[in-house]
Amino acid sequence: MTDAKSGLLTPGTLELFSEKTRDRILASSLAAFNQKGYGALTTAAIAESAGVLEGTLWYHFRAKKDILDAHISLLQRVFVRENAQSDDGDADGIIDGIFRSYDVIWDFRYLLRDDFETALAGDADALSRVRTINDFLDQWTEGRMRHAQSAGLLQFEPGQAEDVSEIILVMGRYWMDFSHKKYPAEPGPMLRKKGLSHIFTVLRPYLSDQATALIEAKLLG
Repeated sequence: MTDAKSGLLTPGTLELFSEKTRDRILASSLAAFNQKGYGALTTAAIAESAGVLEGTLWYHFRAKKDILDAHISLLQRVFVRENAQSDDGDADGIIDGIFRSYDVIWDFRYLLRDDFETALAGDADALSRVRTINDFLDQWTEGRMRHAQSAGLLQFEPGQAEDVSEIILVMGRYWMDFSHKKYPAEPGPMLRKKGLSHIFTVLRPYLSDQATALIEAKLLG
């Protein structure tokens, strides 16, 4: 069940999907891939999770990799939307953009986490698209750090921005899976917030007083 109560996807991502069959398949498969991994699910299992017949799934998506491709396109579109207001020099907008973008990475984490070298072996085009979106998010994360630095919210020595970005990417990609094992009784939204708190623990030595105050207010909100 992929709705707001399930906590499997954040409210912002759920808003992307309508009640139409194609969107139901995309939403349920996104949650299922996050939970079980892209390579572990058959089209029959994906159809069952969406509450449709497998033939109905094939009508909208000829193969599982077409669902993957749709998720990649959606992720790219969402990142453009979520970062539209965070490219200026407004401190609150920059911090808010980082929070919103973390939610997006959380909801599409299987794209960054799974072993597609194995799952897509023999499909050079599909594998290239996955590599491209991973490269994009690597560059985006370092770019966000440098943008926050230029706005006076972070202070890095030469070379530190790239190192900190890599730590944040590792946490963003793997925290959910680790946290579910360590805190099996905790709901998804609580674990997502805890992950954000850990990221800003890493950033704390580099944060300005203004950035620290904004982040603490959002984490408490």
